[in-house]
Amino acid sequence: MYLKEKTVKLLGIKNIILTIFGVLCILLDGSYIVSEFVYYRNDPDTALHAVSMATSIRGTVMGVILLIATAISRRWIGSATFYSSYFEGDLSGYITYRDLAEVTGKKVKKIRRQLRLFRRLYMKNYEQKGEGGKELVELYSKTSLCECKNCGAHIEKRVFFTGICPYCGSTDLFAKVLTEERFYSISNEFEAGIKKPDYYKARRLKTKKTLFGILLALGAFVAIIMLMLTLSDLSHYFDQEYQKKILLSPENHLYSYDLIKADILDSAIYSGVVFLILAPLALLRARKMVNACAADTCAEFFAKCQIPFVKAEKLPAIGRTSDKKRKLRLVRGAIRRGYLIHCTLEAHDGELMAALAKRIVKDQCPSCGASIVGAVDENYVCSYCGNMIMGVIEKKW
Repeated sequence: MYLKEKTVKLLGIKNIILTIFGVLCILLDGSYIVSEFVYYRNDPDTALHAVSMATSIRGTVMGVILLIATAISRRWIGSATFYSSYFEGDLSGYITYRDLAEVTGKKVKKIRRQLRLFRRLYMKNYEQKGEGGKELVELYSKTSLCECKNCGAHIEKRVFFTGICPYCGSTDLFAKVLTEERFYSISNEFEAGIKKPDYYKARRLKTKKTLFGILLALGAFVAIIMLMLTLSDLSHYFDQEYQKKILLSPENHLYSYDLIKADILDSAIYSGVVFLILAPLALLRARKMVNACAADTCAEFFAKCQIPFVKAEKLPAIGRTSDKKRKLRLVRGAIRRGYLIHCTLEAHDGELMAALAKRIVKDQCPSCGASIVGAVDENYVCSYCGNMIMGVIEKKW
């Protein structure tokens, strides 16, 4: 509702293509530059005026710029997706920067700057305003009544956030929202996650963890091999006996020590560049593994909770990490990557909490699941089950 989904998908594909192109530019052109300057180390002017030097320099600079730009773009898209998800779960229509700072762990200045930029690039349907001396984000939405599915009572939006109906004590609550002429419901289905850790885990999380482990092991193994080859070549570069054996070998096609040393350096440079490319990729897989493990730990903990809200300081230790800031960083990463689902981080009365079993269903009747498109009437009746699913009481723009 708040994310320009088509634009984000196209930008995601663009980032993949540019990343591959940038890596190839650095691998090929960067290696050539280093090789030439090392070979002509006593005559850098000759290396600088080599036939392909100018083209290689441009290609390397382009590759570095592309990798930096795509890394920033991926990070911004992740932040925009996180903001959009948080906005969809809001019922008041107004979100303060202070609450966003608590939830995201970022400074208010950075949030303000990002939301101003994201509104042009990735997001929509909100405005940044100042009201009563407080800066906040105003959402473009019609907010309907919040109801209890058990007894049908209409409840206050503020009460919905407690996750418990004040009339019957049920946690089976839901809210109805209309934005951009699309209907969606926000449900509290806490009971669905009791003793069911898989309810809070992404689909095929175990498979993803296994895949991350394989890719991490493979990437680390190849990176280590490349590093060993680099170090071995560098040692051979200064080993005159090794070079003498090559020179006297009948299969050798290099007929001087300079040519042999140049060949050794070329090998060291290429293997070193491959190592420098694979090492960060292995590190990225390691971070994803840690986030997936955090999702596993939190899911097990949430399945044992008796109330739909957990204070941030009571979140479980993840691995050997018990520090609150570190735990929150891992939980945010698990939610942002989609490994931990049916839960969000929310700020209520200045206190950061994990809200459990909050489920958002778009364009569907919350009773029968029938599709709803163009629901703009104040009272909308589902044509399939007859349930009245709309009760719009306020328009926010």
